[in-house]
Amino acid sequence: MHILLLSNLYPPDILGGYELLARDVAEVLTHRGHTVEVLTTGSRTSEASVIRTLRLARPFGRPAGRDRLRHFWAGLRNRAATRAYLRTHAKPQVALVMSLRRLGLAPLRVLQQAGIPFVLTVNDDWPVAYAAGLSPRGHTRFGQWLDEVLVPARTWSGLVVNRVLYLSEAVRREVRNAGAPLASGVVQSQGVDLSLFTPRAFRPMRAKLRLLCVGRLHPSKAPEVALETLAALKQRGVPATLTFVGEAGEPGFQIHLQRRTQELGLEPLVTWAGKHPREQLPALYHEADALLFLSRLEHEGQGLTYLEAMACGLPVVAWPSGGAREFLERHDAARLVPACSGEAFADALTALRGDPAAQEAIVQRALEVVRAHASLDAYVRCLEGQLRHAARGSTGP
Repeated sequence: MHILLLSNLYPPDILGGYELLARDVAEVLTHRGHTVEVLTTGSRTSEASVIRTLRLARPFGRPAGRDRLRHFWAGLRNRAATRAYLRTHAKPQVALVMSLRRLGLAPLRVLQQAGIPFVLTVNDDWPVAYAAGLSPRGHTRFGQWLDEVLVPARTWSGLVVNRVLYLSEAVRREVRNAGAPLASGVVQSQGVDLSLFTPRAFRPMRAKLRLLCVGRLHPSKAPEVALETLAALKQRGVPATLTFVGEAGEPGFQIHLQRRTQELGLEPLVTWAGKHPREQLPALYHEADALLFLSRLEHEGQGLTYLEAMACGLPVVAWPSGGAREFLERHDAARLVPACSGEAFADALTALRGDPAAQEAIVQRALEVVRAHASLDAYVRCLEGQLRHAARGSTGP
C-alpha cells in the first residue's frame, strides 16, 4: 500500500513516546513492503519521504491556548500544505493519522474531501482538544458556532471518523466520554521493540538496591514519591540508590526535586542521569534491580517504560493510572502498591527484596505478557490490518 502518515511531530522532533512510535511504525511498514510518506511539521529541510510543511498553531514548550486567530491561520496554512502535497505526490491509498494536537484538523478535512480513507491512532487524549465547546451553556454554544464557521480546523464538525485504534480502553473511554465523535474502533496495546529490549538472565536483587525511574520529570509522574521511597528504605536500614533517567520540561520543577533531595538527606544516593537515547535504555534496565513506575495522570494512555523494563527482565513496582493500571491489573505482571506513597513502595520493595522466588515469578510472567500482548510487531500488525480494511472501503471492525 501507499500510506501517508500524518502527524504533528516526527523525529528528531519529539515530545515523547508517541513520536518515536510514529517512526517505528513507518519503519516497520516500510520493511513489510509498503510505501510510507510522512507529512508533518518542523523547521528542518524536508527529506524524500518526510515532508515538513505543516505548521503548529502554537509551538510545544509554550502554554496551550484556545485563541482562534492562531488556529485560523494554522488551518489555512495546513490546508494549503496538504493540498500541495496531494498535487505533487502520488495519491496515497490510505492515511495513518497520528497525534494532531496543536496542529489542527485541516489536513484531515483535505484528505476526506479528496476521498482518501484514514485510520486514527489515539494514544492519549489529543482528540479532546477539538471536542471543546459541547457544553449547553449559551456562550459556549456561540463559541462552538464560531469555530465551526470560522475555524473548522479545531472542531470535528463534518468529519467522519470510522476507523480508530485506541491504545487502551481507558483512552477510548476518556476520549469518547469527552464528546469526540470517533468510532468505538479497536484497542491494541502499544508495542515494545523486542529486538532492542531483550531480557537479561535472571538474577536476584542485590543487597544494595539499585532503583530506576525512567521518563520525563513531571508532577504527574510523582518523582517526589520515588525520593520518599528511597528515604523510607534508608530509615529501615535497607541500602539503596536511585537513578532518574529523563529531564524536566520546566527547570523550576527540576530545582524543586533537587531541593527535596537535599531536605531528605539523599544527595549521595540520587543520580540525575538526564535524557538518554532509547538505544541506551536496555543497558540501564539490565543494570538496575527494580523499576519504579508512578503515574498520577488519570488519562495516561498506557505508558511505555514499564513495558520496556518488563521486556528486559527487570521487576517493576508500580502505582499506575489510566491505561497503565488497566494493563498491569489485567495481566498481573508487576508488583502493584496500594498507595502512591514512599512507605507503600518501600514495603513492596522490602518484601520483594527478600523473596527471590517472587522476583523470578514476576520477571517470567512479565516476559510472557510483553511477548503475547505488547510487542511492536503485534501493534503494527493490528494497525496494518486496519489500514488494509480502510483502503478497501470496508466498514467492519
